[in-house]
Amino acid sequence: MSLIQDALERAKAARSAEEREPTQLPATAGSQDHGRALPDTIAAKRIKIRRRRIAIDWQALRDGGLLPPVDDEEVIARQIRDIKRPLIAHAFGKRATLVENGNLIMVTSALAGEGKTFISFNLARSMAEERDHSILLVDADVAKPHTSGLLGLQGARGLLDLLENPDEHLESAIVDTNTRGLSILPAGKPRPHSTELLASSRMEKLTAQLTSADRDRVVLFDSPPLLQTSESKVLAEFVGQIVFVVGAGQTPRGAVAEAAISLGEERAVNFVLNKSTSNAKDTRYGYGYGGPGGYGAQ
Repeated sequence: MSLIQDALERAKAARSAEEREPTQLPATAGSQDHGRALPDTIAAKRIKIRRRRIAIDWQALRDGGLLPPVDDEEVIARQIRDIKRPLIAHAFGKRATLVENGNLIMVTSALAGEGKTFISFNLARSMAEERDHSILLVDADVAKPHTSGLLGLQGARGLLDLLENPDEHLESAIVDTNTRGLSILPAGKPRPHSTELLASSRMEKLTAQLTSADRDRVVLFDSPPLLQTSESKVLAEFVGQIVFVVGAGQTPRGAVAEAAISLGEERAVNFVLNKSTSNAKDTRYGYGYGGPGGYGAQ
């Protein structure tokens, strides 16, 4: 064998040995894998946030007043679409004026019992049918977390936990559902100082994170009543659009006016007349229109 052939054979053998040996990566602090250190960038790619997933019990929600009776569901669904269309249009500038922070939407009322939670959930459900957007429903009515309770998420890690502990990862508290595009952020474990948490600067940072994590996400906040708590007025400062639910023949005009004034003139406020005694099949409700009869006491 010539010297050249001998050198080629040895080089070939060396290459085969290198291919069989695992690549030795440079060690970095704080990132270990079976005794071999990994670069931070590689280790970071292995971190996956695991979300909890639930199957929604639609009958339980119907029994709990969060959904309309089956016979009226089609009519209500059509009316809810009338509400969502301008909200989405203004949130993303789709053939409408783009509203700053328009994809952060607060659903509230002047007083309790006017149907804001009913509107919140059905809006979220309808918006989840949109192909271009995902929907996050946040149970921000921490004193009476009706949505969390009906979904079996009462006391589950959620909004208050994120506000209490800045080190909590936002996405890990979000709960996916078996409805495509719809996820839930529960109210969280009850705390005696929940009002102060919702009014904290941490809440402002959190609302920014909710949309920066997904630019196509619409965030719906089921907020406490405006005249019975202080949290909703604080939350209103962070959102771009407000859905103001008014119980037909129930809420005093003075209460509606007082609550509306508390929101300020610069807010994009959409009034929804709920629980109308008119025939639901002959009415519309949404951006200033009348609504269905007798649903959603929360």
